[in-house]
Amino acid sequence: LLEVQAERNAPKVLFADSVAASEHSILIGELAKLMKQNGVEVGQNSLFEWLRRDGFLIKSGESRNMPSQYSMENGWMEIKERTISNPDGSIRLTRTPKVTGRGQQYFINRYLKALAGAN
Repeated sequence: LLEVQAERNAPKVLFADSVAASEHSILIGELAKLMKQNGVEVGQNSLFEWLRRDGFLIKSGESRNMPSQYSMENGWMEIKERTISNPDGSIRLTRTPKVTGRGQQYFINRYLKALAGAN
């Protein structure tokens, strides 16, 4: 029975391992799509709401939707900064929250468990 279960879970385990080892961080909207593929019915806006509610993103102010210190310390999220040159010669700095490979695995598992507990 355990062998059958292990065989059935093999693709999920492979997926989880490859995500955790991934060097690429993804946008929160992409994480919502990944979660949907893994059985968590959530869109980008709802996921932002969940992450703010659960303290993974900053709730208000200038840093709204940026990763909390907690998320950064645990290696689940990072901030990508880019400078953009405007046509008038001024330079603008953009900051984008990204979810690391480790974070992708953590959030998918966290919200799958939460949904399983709710059913």
